[in-house]
Amino acid sequence: MSKKKDTLLKLGECHKPHGIRGEFSFHLYNNEDSSLEYIKDIVLFPKNDHSSINETGENYKIKKINFGNKIIARLEHVDSRNKVEEMIPFEIYIAKKDLKKEEGEYFLNDLIGLKVLDMDGNEIGIVDNFYDNGVQEILVITGKTPMEIPVVDQFIKEVNTEEGFIKIKPVEFI
Repeated sequence: MSKKKDTLLKLGECHKPHGIRGEFSFHLYNNEDSSLEYIKDIVLFPKNDHSSINETGENYKIKKINFGNKIIARLEHVDSRNKVEEMIPFEIYIAKKDLKKEEGEYFLNDLIGLKVLDMDGNEIGIVDNFYDNGVQEILVITGKTPMEIPVVDQFIKEVNTEEGFIKIKPVEFI
């Protein structure tokens, strides 16, 4: 997974075919502002051993993609529902180098594995994962007291990927 984390960014997954002509129904983590609108080269990794995709990943090119209630994609050299059904389920990645990124921006994937510090610099855990709750992204932090923190300025006070930590103001419970 470290090779994936260092050079690739996970955009989503695919569990379902769409139609009979070799189309996929993609589930992307960010439907509103997808990089797949301008990036056509993707890397697929199997989610389990039901997928025919090689565990080291396979490169594909998006032939066509439609965004709407569902995200429907067609990949080059995949032209039948049977082929789609052989390939699913899989994870969808793109190369980080292909992304447009502003100064000071970071990818949530880059936070996984970073130390989590409180405002005094005391280590309180490690970023284990993240998910989108429909309103915002949430960091899952493991440690003595597992917690989930919304990725908003109110709680995330500093992100330093070079030194390997983030500083947070933990959520206070009433």
